[in-house]
Amino acid sequence: MKKRSAFIATIILTISISLTFVIIPSNKMKDRNKYEQFLSQTYQDLDKQFGLSQEEALPDSPDLAALQNYFMTMDPEQKRVPSERLMEAYHQTKELKDQPWFKSAKTAIEWTETGSNMGGRTRAIMYDPNLASGNKVWAGGVTGGLWYNNDITDDNSNWIPVNDYWPSLTVSSIAYDPNDPMTFYVGTGEYQTARHIYRESSGVGIGIWKSTDGGATWELLPTTEDWKYISDIKIRNENGTTAVYAGVVSGFYHGINHQSDPTDGLYRTIDGGETWEQVLPNISGEDVPFAPADLEVGPNGRIFVGTMKNLEGNGGATILYSDSGTSGSWTVYDDYESIIQLDPNYPVPGRVIMACSQSDANRVYALVGAGWIDNMGGNRAEGRYILRSNDGGDTWAPTSLPEGSTSWASLSWHAFIGAVNPSNPDDVFVGGLDVWKTGNGGNNWNHLSDWSLMYYGGGDDYVHADQHVQVYKEGSSTEMLFGTDGGVFYTGNANSSNPVFEEKNRNYSTLQFYTCDIYPVPGQNYLVGGLQDNGTLLYMGEPLDINDMIDGADGAYCFFDDDEPEIMITSYYYNQYTLFLNWNWYDSFGDYGTGVFINPADYDSKNNILYANGVTFSGGNQNKLLRVSGIPNNPYDQLVNINTGVNVYFSHVKVSPFAPDGTSTLFIGSQDGRLFKVTNAQASPSSQEIGSGEFPVAYLSSMDIAGSEDTLVVTFSNYGVPSVWQTYNGGLVWNNISGNLPDMPIRWAIYHPQNSQQIMLATEVGIWTTNIAGAEEVVWEPDINMPNVRVDMLQMRDLDNTVVAATHGRGLIYGVWGYNTSTSVSENELSIAGIYPNPCNGNFNFTINTNNYVNLIISDMNGRIVYEERLEAKSGNITHSCNLSQETKGVYLISIISEKKKYSEKLIIR
Repeated sequence: MKKRSAFIATIILTISISLTFVIIPSNKMKDRNKYEQFLSQTYQDLDKQFGLSQEEALPDSPDLAALQNYFMTMDPEQKRVPSERLMEAYHQTKELKDQPWFKSAKTAIEWTETGSNMGGRTRAIMYDPNLASGNKVWAGGVTGGLWYNNDITDDNSNWIPVNDYWPSLTVSSIAYDPNDPMTFYVGTGEYQTARHIYRESSGVGIGIWKSTDGGATWELLPTTEDWKYISDIKIRNENGTTAVYAGVVSGFYHGINHQSDPTDGLYRTIDGGETWEQVLPNISGEDVPFAPADLEVGPNGRIFVGTMKNLEGNGGATILYSDSGTSGSWTVYDDYESIIQLDPNYPVPGRVIMACSQSDANRVYALVGAGWIDNMGGNRAEGRYILRSNDGGDTWAPTSLPEGSTSWASLSWHAFIGAVNPSNPDDVFVGGLDVWKTGNGGNNWNHLSDWSLMYYGGGDDYVHADQHVQVYKEGSSTEMLFGTDGGVFYTGNANSSNPVFEEKNRNYSTLQFYTCDIYPVPGQNYLVGGLQDNGTLLYMGEPLDINDMIDGADGAYCFFDDDEPEIMITSYYYNQYTLFLNWNWYDSFGDYGTGVFINPADYDSKNNILYANGVTFSGGNQNKLLRVSGIPNNPYDQLVNINTGVNVYFSHVKVSPFAPDGTSTLFIGSQDGRLFKVTNAQASPSSQEIGSGEFPVAYLSSMDIAGSEDTLVVTFSNYGVPSVWQTYNGGLVWNNISGNLPDMPIRWAIYHPQNSQQIMLATEVGIWTTNIAGAEEVVWEPDINMPNVRVDMLQMRDLDNTVVAATHGRGLIYGVWGYNTSTSVSENELSIAGIYPNPCNGNFNFTINTNNYVNLIISDMNGRIVYEERLEAKSGNITHSCNLSQETKGVYLISIISEKKKYSEKLIIR
């Protein structure tokens, strides 16, 4: 837990305290410079290897987003992401939510999910054995948790989430007990990408969940909590005894090796998970067992294990089998490990995926990956071999490859799968980027799916890119399900030479959003958001589906124009923007090759100017912003220098709504914790550093403005740092208001538009809020209705207090954020009971409770003061009336300021 600190709300501090803030930065600046050098050198090294700033990113490129996320969240001191602290954050969150007083006392936001008929990455699928129709299906999203669908064949049947509050929503495998079909086991942790590669895992696991009532309730098996990644689970009926086998591996994730305890291996239990025995032999010449990548059981009960290399790089590309499944009973086939090691182009043994025929115990297939280690130490692997055994695994021979090359599975460390028709051993599906099939045991292959059809509305051949699981319905050779990076797909004629595929993602809301915005017209809840692997989606009241994709690739920042709602802007990697007018494509602009993957940006609605970070990962265009003027009719982009002296890319860009008419004022954050105010940004920018020397040396992830440029909040997203800071005087003095927040990434913050004492945070464990009015110590509270899911961004529609959240695993959600109309009052404090009526015709009232004088200031949205009054000190509630009927219709800002507090609210005159 972060150190709790008292919140100092005073505006006027003594000179001695101010001097302290001035003296400290010299030491902190050395740390910042050192940290910048570390970041800059690391990015440059990566750029030399991968071309981070220039490469043509694929439509599915979470590798580059993961690179950003790594540096956003790593502990700056330890130079790693301590993901184990996220479990601590979860436990703190759960402990608070479980308190009876918390449940009864909170008036939580009533969130509305947009719903989605598109899915996210899915690695686990199981047909439920307990429904007579056989059509109930379970599926696991790697960031969205466990779901079920009561009838997968029904296009109108929704997916239903099992539990929003598991400490890890990273589901990797699922199986049921054949002796007791009501007992299920679910494995966690995405091992496939938990290696030193340019794309990383979605999460470390927490062991195995078990249900004994058909999935109605679940418990985490305590004996498995130290298993970091469950690669697979298979269950055998061994003469009436249920034997559960769990593949357990370790992985490199967020800068650290996560070693499963006590070792990697295949663990067997015959008492439902109370005790486990590791049964695999040790790797030849090593004192540790093989790391199993995949488990399969043949029709005669023979267990096959396909391996992967362990953290030390040993034991990959090996096949093992056993008839008893016990220690000392395994046959090891490692010929292809040796063959691969002698290959000059693919010398590194990769993982092995097994596929058993259920109609012929002798027919088994093995998909074998192989690759190389690049000069940065990262892994590369492709689908090098498809092997076939006709004697139950004793001997193996290569078949042909789809396309005749390894490119069919160019990401075999990530997307690699196979399945055999249960009634025909020659009929085999395999998957890499797309789906392939052979009808003659691998002599030749047919290309069945085309992921690129996602950009054309789908079709019979559309299956989303990256294949992870292929499952036949039990007892059927025609019905089959596919788990992909885009959710679940189904075919009812799998035995055909040209199967028809159907997307089955109704309400499977596992989409991973990075960004969002909300339409500025009250009551019209139109949303837009950029997301991983599915472009940018536009929500207009109906559940999201493939037809709502209005921009491609991995979606990035997006904006509605607050003054001209017909203008909408979307983007994707490296500062490429698309302009829409009245929902229709109008123009494209930007400067490809500038900025970073999901590039920080903001839009000035008053002046129709877009501002974005222009600095590349490796430091190109140093200190420059991309400025696009003349929107919508004549977009003109240029790189402008803002002279901050920062040597890495800018981590946050915020347009101030309070800039003088005709000008732009920006607030710019840096990766090493610096904050700049940039004035006259539309012409000749002038920068002034306004951050505190006490700010952590960390990634400044967001900032927001409440009422005026005096009241600001900033957040930091790294572990191990005080993550939320606030100023009431434009940056002269900053206060750490992290309070009781767990040590976890804070990605975004917003003020309530009607109460600057209320702040909402987007965190790694849902949404947290506080009301700091009159508080001696800041107390943050998790939203009780929010899933335990990472939230990347929050955006607010001020006119009706509607907030939208971009979750990374549960899609877009929105709701009305209520404001606290009364707060406790202590000496020299201020309490407001709101502005009413609002909207009004110019006449309005407000009630205050104060023990001191207060200043009332009313200004228009250009900052022009239209009314000012000093109210006398009185005890108790005072109702005050104002008349602005002489002013023109529009939006005004009401500010009520005491010695220690400031309250702001927008007023609409109609």
